[in-house]
Amino acid sequence: MKKTTIYDVAEEAEVSLATVSRVINNSNVVKKETRERVLAAIARLDFKPNQVARGLATSKSTTIAVIFPQSIFARVKDMISGIGDTGRTLDYNLMMYTTDELGDEDPVDDVIERVVKARADGVILFNNDKIIQELELMKKYNMPTAVIGYKASDEHLCSVFVDAHNIGYTLTKNYLDKGIDDIVFLKPRQNLLSLDDAISGIKDAFKDAGKKFDDKKVLSVSTHFSQNYPFFMDYLKENKPRVVIAGYDKEAVSMMYAAQDSHLSVPDDIEIIGMVDTTYAKMARPSLTSVYLPVYDMGAIAVRLITKMLNGEGIDNREVNMQYSINIRNTTKLL
Repeated sequence: MKKTTIYDVAEEAEVSLATVSRVINNSNVVKKETRERVLAAIARLDFKPNQVARGLATSKSTTIAVIFPQSIFARVKDMISGIGDTGRTLDYNLMMYTTDELGDEDPVDDVIERVVKARADGVILFNNDKIIQELELMKKYNMPTAVIGYKASDEHLCSVFVDAHNIGYTLTKNYLDKGIDDIVFLKPRQNLLSLDDAISGIKDAFKDAGKKFDDKKVLSVSTHFSQNYPFFMDYLKENKPRVVIAGYDKEAVSMMYAAQDSHLSVPDDIEIIGMVDTTYAKMARPSLTSVYLPVYDMGAIAVRLITKMLNGEGIDNREVNMQYSINIRNTTKLL
């Protein structure tokens, strides 16, 4: 029979691990109704506290776990620098975890279980295609969490994000105002901002212009250049979009090379815009117009929000909307 652990009690009572430990240690900071719920869970599960459980309430690991999909590492490395620098300044340790390409049946559950068992004080998550699942797991453990790139908040959750809807709307309206409506959006699987919100912004710009955006103009693409390039070459045989907006710079550069190899002039025949403004944008030839995201600062603010939650400090804004800008380079001429 599997031995009952403090994690089982916390889940049964719907409280944090620290709350269970405080009850075990007879702390007077736990509300009466919460204490009774925890004690009832302990009785139901026949839980026998060990020394680890007794010490959990007072033993701080001063550690922040950073969880991100392995496939977007190139996109978050500058942000991780912001997280690392701020963590060191505030005297917090960092643990890095990835949630895909691990070979497990359910890597998200597995990784978060390891984070909880490692007794991390807080967690930083990145927007990805499993973010809802990850946030639900964090909520189950009442773990102080900051999510980057996805707007959400509650008692134990803060977020740092960029208004992707506004990005999609602003870029699209610029071209619609100039009479250009042949716009395609490249949607990679993972990103640092909500691409669904960006698509919603594109659709709203079309709606306000009295037009309708065709869902077929959203192309779901790979995060790998070797897969995207032949796909784009094939796509451009039958389609010649006037404007391409990509959810990330690498996909934009891949489309640019395919366009050039299809004898299309950039930007005269096709204008291309990326997002995040990474080194891909600056190294491309011609250099790529891209939406700049303050990724270093987003990482730094995420750490600060976590430490405020851990220290019981007041947080004026649990949903921090960061400013973006558009760095215009040589793949556009009508922005």
